[in-house]
Amino acid sequence: MSELLSFALFLASVLIYAWKAGRNTWWFAATLTVLGLFVVLNITLFASDYFTGDGINDAVLYTLTNSLTGAGVSKYILPGIGIVLGLTAVFGALGWILRRRRHHPHHFGYSLLALLLALGSVDASPAFRQITELVKSQSRDGDPDFAAYYKEPSKTIPDPKLNLVYIYGESLERTYFDNEAFPDLTPELGALKNEGLDFSHTQQLPGTDYTIAGMVASQCGIPLFAPFEGNASASVSSFFPQNICLGDILKNSGYQNYFVQGANLRFAGKDVFLKSHGFDHLYGSEELKSVVADPHYRNDWGFYDDTVLDEAWKKFEELSRSGQRFSLFTLTVDTHHPDGFISRTCNRKKYDFDGKPNQSFSAVSCSQENIAAFINKIKASPWV
Repeated sequence: MSELLSFALFLASVLIYAWKAGRNTWWFAATLTVLGLFVVLNITLFASDYFTGDGINDAVLYTLTNSLTGAGVSKYILPGIGIVLGLTAVFGALGWILRRRRHHPHHFGYSLLALLLALGSVDASPAFRQITELVKSQSRDGDPDFAAYYKEPSKTIPDPKLNLVYIYGESLERTYFDNEAFPDLTPELGALKNEGLDFSHTQQLPGTDYTIAGMVASQCGIPLFAPFEGNASASVSSFFPQNICLGDILKNSGYQNYFVQGANLRFAGKDVFLKSHGFDHLYGSEELKSVVADPHYRNDWGFYDDTVLDEAWKKFEELSRSGQRFSLFTLTVDTHHPDGFISRTCNRKKYDFDGKPNQSFSAVSCSQENIAAFINKIKASPWV
């Protein structure tokens, strides 16, 4: 309903100004600016919803306010250019329409009405409402329940004996393991899940549902919210320095912490977060390109999962042989929305959904195969 109201107000503003307002440079510039803002907001909403499925949320805000180095945007360059050209054309068309009767004398009442309608169209737009709610959520006082339920973790592990391998499966949600909904989509990793300790009936909270937010939530026990004060920004030298996170605990307990991923470490400030919390050994696309077998075998985000997990396995072997206490974290990328990527070494390169090949589900099936193979190699090694 708000979409229709917003568009109706926009259209009414254009028509009233074009046919009744007359000539006045200030009123023309003000009305065109607000109408242009309406267009930009709606394009932003459409683009954000394409990636998030949830419109303009904290993931969009965080991403745009942090480092975009290494973002997988190459296939969106041409569409982006098209959007810029389209916006230019829309602004030009709006300007031409609004000045149709520029030779008529200025009418204050109609000019004011047109501007108020334009402001109303912006205020009624879902994009403006979402952005406003995000800003309010960051500026309002914290919920007193947070302090009541947050528990300060211990800074060390008493008498640690085991090394740790921690795998982040990008966008690899529990839904994919529902064999009734997605038959034979995750057989290899599903079998391992059924053998192990499975934490089910969990709930995903706001500020935990995109990559860096999930990493912060899983290691620090707190959600990540958009950094209006720069607290979590990649442009600063520390990331939630007041919090004790898993990397800090491991380092305090004598562990050497390693992190391996195929994408650029600077994207979304992952390097700042990890360095701020006990990780001294980081490997991303820049660090791996000189050691991988084929540095040209890459997707839009960086190296494919089979390459990354091969490097993680090599690091696991090296560290295990050394006898030192270590943790090894790795992050996959092939299942990154909206379409995903398929490693060339997979046996599961194609998955049909509703009778048609589906790129995203094919990427899920391929990536889970790679992850399961990595886990099985570790299980079969002499160090387990």
